[in-house]
Amino acid sequence: MNARIDLAQLKQRIACITAVRPEVRTAGLSTGLLPVDLYLSTAATPLGAVHEIAGQGGDEEQGAAGAGFLALTLKASAPTGWIAWVTQEGDLYAPGLAAFGLDLRRLILVSARRDVEVCWALEEALRSRSLAAAVAEVGALSLNATRRLQLAAEQAGIPCFLLRRWRTQELAQQQRAQPIAAVTRWRISPQPHSRSSDQATVPELGPVHWRLDLWRCRNAAAASWIMEFDHADQQRVTAFPVPVAATLADRSISPAPAAQSETATLLHFG
Repeated sequence: MNARIDLAQLKQRIACITAVRPEVRTAGLSTGLLPVDLYLSTAATPLGAVHEIAGQGGDEEQGAAGAGFLALTLKASAPTGWIAWVTQEGDLYAPGLAAFGLDLRRLILVSARRDVEVCWALEEALRSRSLAAAVAEVGALSLNATRRLQLAAEQAGIPCFLLRRWRTQELAQQQRAQPIAAVTRWRISPQPHSRSSDQATVPELGPVHWRLDLWRCRNAAAASWIMEFDHADQQRVTAFPVPVAATLADRSISPAPAAQSETATLLHFG
């Protein structure tokens, strides 16, 4: 009889204990660019997931434009906390990241020799659950490896960014369109722009122009934007969508109407 009473009391005490679960952030991915972030929020793009960023053309090897876009995204999606950055080449250009507003004191640099080691270090970083974000510069990736990274990112609730860098044209052709378990896949390419007389003499004074192609996105169609970043004023970033072709349909042939100019959205970072 006493045993039954004790058991009943124990059940009552257990029922009163609040379940303790690890904190998992459910915020969405943010790039710091309002038109882009609105599109991502409509697709309910999660923050705790794998996100791939790659350059186009010659930037597929160096990843300079991708790293700059990544710095802006880290500033918006992970404004505080430690960031693990796994690299193989040791050529990470710190002043360039700082120019885009990323606090270098938050970086934990990890050096690896091969892509397999990069994936291992990245997965361990995600499972530590003590970071705000994890980044890796990687060339070859398997679908299974990215599935493991996606699971780890989901469980930790933090973003896992894959900055793709392909050292040879052959590797780029093999990996460029290879299926991976990523929620978003970005392609970043520099874009020409008109220069003033001062910028023509000293090109470094001109703002950065990039085309952002959201090549793949879960729950959303592909989309593109043109982005401008002014290094002279880090508070000033603009972006506007790239028009897409009209849907094909049976209709009479007529001159196309004049394209309406897009208005850039001015963002201010605090």
